[in-house]
Amino acid sequence: MTRGVLVGRRPAPGEVADAYDAVVIGSGAGGLTTAVCLARQGRRVAVFEQHYTAGGYTHAYRRRGWEWDVGIHYVGQLAPREPVRVLSDYLTGGALRWAPLGDPYDEYRLAGEVHRAPVGFDAHRAGLIARFPAERAGIEALFRLIARCRAVLPALALGRLSGPVARRLARLLRAAAVPPEALRPAREVVAGLVRDERLRQAVLTPSVLLLADSSSRLPFFLLAVLFEHFRTGAWYPVGGSAAIARALAEPVRAAGGEVFVRTSVARITLDGTRATGVVLADGTRVRAPVVVSAAGAHHTYRTLLPRPSGAAPEPDPLEGLRNGYPFVLLFLGLDGDPAELGLPRHNLMVTDGDCDAFFDAGAGKGVLDGGTGPAPGGGPAGSAAPTSGLFLSFSCAKDPTWTARHPGRSTGEILAYVDPELFAPFRGSRWRDRDPEYLALKAALTERLLDRLYRELPRTRGRVAYHELGTPLTAEHFAGWPGGSLYGLAKDVAAFGDGHGPGLADRLRPRTAHDGLYLSGQDVLAGGFMGAVTGGLLAAHEALDRRGRARLWTGLLASATGRSRGASDLA
Repeated sequence: MTRGVLVGRRPAPGEVADAYDAVVIGSGAGGLTTAVCLARQGRRVAVFEQHYTAGGYTHAYRRRGWEWDVGIHYVGQLAPREPVRVLSDYLTGGALRWAPLGDPYDEYRLAGEVHRAPVGFDAHRAGLIARFPAERAGIEALFRLIARCRAVLPALALGRLSGPVARRLARLLRAAAVPPEALRPAREVVAGLVRDERLRQAVLTPSVLLLADSSSRLPFFLLAVLFEHFRTGAWYPVGGSAAIARALAEPVRAAGGEVFVRTSVARITLDGTRATGVVLADGTRVRAPVVVSAAGAHHTYRTLLPRPSGAAPEPDPLEGLRNGYPFVLLFLGLDGDPAELGLPRHNLMVTDGDCDAFFDAGAGKGVLDGGTGPAPGGGPAGSAAPTSGLFLSFSCAKDPTWTARHPGRSTGEILAYVDPELFAPFRGSRWRDRDPEYLALKAALTERLLDRLYRELPRTRGRVAYHELGTPLTAEHFAGWPGGSLYGLAKDVAAFGDGHGPGLADRLRPRTAHDGLYLSGQDVLAGGFMGAVTGGLLAAHEALDRRGRARLWTGLLASATGRSRGASDLA
């Protein structure tokens, strides 16, 4: 039986109250952020999570004595008074501690050529100039443009809020702080600044592998956001990623609410156009004047909301939006401690030298390297598609409590993106009751990933004692994202717009067309941990009354100025 790093609890029969001040569907970083923000303003909140543990893509799990993260590999902007630090300390009262990864925080191996991402803009710029001296002018222009994009995400976030004051401020900030290059494709902008293809790959690879799309579709400002996000370094939660949900659950309970797991929501109830609560999968009706869905826009609009019954159908807010790319994730259990095995604290990204080829080719049945071996699941030799690139992470080397908790053991993860159609033939099958061909495909993918692990980190050969592969069907089963996307809906140039007109994702605001219903999480603005908590904060702002909003932002200001209780980093 699976034994998880459990956060939250299953409700006892009849325990779920008939009414709460707010209901939150989904316990990922976005949903828990909204729940805590509401709870800190005195609201009694029930969070309903269908999985056996809370946390969404921040949760951790154990099997046979091994422990893994499923999504948190590092987080930036955690230096004093930086945005994520301020929000983390506000949400948890400083109870959530973070350990710095050190310098460098990333390493890229591009067709065997090694690049390291140092802490600080100056060091990063100087390192690239030293390596590509002929491109000095272009590199300096690139970093100037990155600096000019620092306020793009705040401007777009402000534009997601309702109300004439927020809209007016958003227009002013957008006009002043969003350069025209910000919303153009990243590849196009970088190509206009530098000529050396190796340099272009060094600049583009992190955003492609971290944001799961081609740089021909990712807007340039997202590349700039990543540079800014890790400008002062990267951090990892002390005690593992389960510490995030554990720290966020406490303020919810302190206000009289609870985080309920193994508790699926079947539908959102409406009275006309107003949300009135939810119906759980067991038929329990829960009333609340505020309903927040952090289960993804697709699941919210296509599953949880009742079908409109009028003659004229309502506009579809998802029309034209793409799902993000699905992925496979190989979980590794290794005999030996991290130092003995030479496992890095920083993350390791590996490509064949062209980070975009996999995505531009429309994937290609999920083959994970550019070799000439047979494709997983069949196909002639030499038919392998370009790699999506690999992302290797070893939380055991990042968490300062790991060795004391798990002496003589190490764990890690290898992530790669796959063709959305690769696992389509097996959709609809049940977890732990899959087709033999599905198992054969998993075995072939696992073999290729392990082979790459041994090539990149030779001291791991012969030390892998346990492994299992999560697929898009696994992600869809546990996280509820259609197709198993890592970031929900694609965050591309079509979603954000071209700067002249609204993007398609502008329709997915935290305040929905249904009174009392709000969206939270990654689909509100951007992907990843920072995007999810930002979406959670925006949803809380919209769900609160004027007094509650004032208290929310006053509390955040106190956290930013050091007037609230916090905790220091470990050295």
